[in-house]
Amino acid sequence: MINFYTTGRFLAASVGTIAFTITGINAAQAAKFTSINIFGDSLSDPGNAFKATGGLFPPAPYDQGRFSNGPVWTDYLADDLKLNPIPYMNTNGIPSAKGVNYAFGGATSGTENIAYLFDSKLAGLPGVKTQVDALIQPLLKAGQTADPNSLYVLWAGGNDYTYAGSKDTAGVVNNLSWAINNLYNIGARNFLIGNLPDLSKTPLGSSNPGNLQETVQAHNTLLNQEITKLNQSLFNSKIALFDVNNVFKDVINKPDQYGLTNVTEQCFLATPVSIFLCSNPDEYLFWDNLHPTTKGHKLIADAAYATIQKEFKSTPEPSTIFALAGLGLGFLLLKKNKKIA
Repeated sequence: MINFYTTGRFLAASVGTIAFTITGINAAQAAKFTSINIFGDSLSDPGNAFKATGGLFPPAPYDQGRFSNGPVWTDYLADDLKLNPIPYMNTNGIPSAKGVNYAFGGATSGTENIAYLFDSKLAGLPGVKTQVDALIQPLLKAGQTADPNSLYVLWAGGNDYTYAGSKDTAGVVNNLSWAINNLYNIGARNFLIGNLPDLSKTPLGSSNPGNLQETVQAHNTLLNQEITKLNQSLFNSKIALFDVNNVFKDVINKPDQYGLTNVTEQCFLATPVSIFLCSNPDEYLFWDNLHPTTKGHKLIADAAYATIQKEFKSTPEPSTIFALAGLGLGFLLLKKNKKIA
């Protein structure tokens, strides 16, 4: 005769051992993405604008087409995630299984790009909505969907409020919401969305601090509200807010903790007659009047990676689910047979 009490104890013990020592509880681990797709402006551009303009924009001493003196935050983040997205200008317009960085210097949150070179507007460079379409349209044409296991990164709005002079925060946030919704509709499920730092604290914004500070605050409030709504309405998706504003605030308030000595001035300054370049860029937060140094970009990437580790968790593997189910069955039998006894 089968002893169900003994069987229950055996199942609880043996399957519990399997669950914790062989498979592990993978739900507690950070998710691993198959690829990364990036949309944004010069802060995230890996050299797309540079290649599109034949190496004219941005000019030296910007580093290898990036709007900084070295790698930008998306370069560092991709390395942290062990991913290798392809710059859009290297793809011939075809989405890649490795992911693509679609960001272009000068991009607004909409279709417009406000990049200028020598007082002439650069034609043909895309805004963020155009970048999103560059991923979606080839997939629709091929009857395919976006990779649901990719991470989709979106950070934009700074150009709208600075160079474009917009105060339409609702319009900018609506553009970002449009991008998230349309990426979701084609199959995207994992999103990292950056808010804006206090642009009045940049060398560019310091000449008009009051208006910019209020605009950024309104933008960030609306963006936070929209992300909350989207998380409720877009089934089986995760839209994480990356609080860039808090990162910059902490760095500016406590620069010595981040190895910086200058968080107000720009390291690189070009005038019609001369070029000034500081001798210690790794101690500066700003490379030019708006863009961080590569040291500043590394700080952004570190915070973004920490956000991903916190916000995105992997689901249990099938073996783990089976083990946990068996564990529950064992305890159920154990409890049931204690009542019988």
